[in-house]
Amino acid sequence: MTTKLQVPIDTNVRDGLEQRAKELGFDSAQAYIRFWAKSEVEGRKIDFGTPMVTLSPEADSRYEKVVADMAKLRKTGKLKAYSTVEEFMKDLK
Repeated sequence: MTTKLQVPIDTNVRDGLEQRAKELGFDSAQAYIRFWAKSEVEGRKIDFGTPMVTLSPEADSRYEKVVADMAKLRKTGKLKAYSTVEEFMKDLK
């Protein structure tokens, strides 16, 4: 079961949070906030203090292609999904 939490926030803060979330690899500020909230509830420490890695233009292009290919697979239902680490490790062999 899920519930909606609405928090008034300054537009500049929201925009900055959206940008930071994307820099960290999240698709939205909401995804980042859900990740942070779950970590807090579970007592896990998260640290995004390590510097960001900047890819070369060539590597960035390859990465974008991989991401686009995975998005297509997800839309068609052909992207592999795993329920357990064991399933994933077995598939790697």
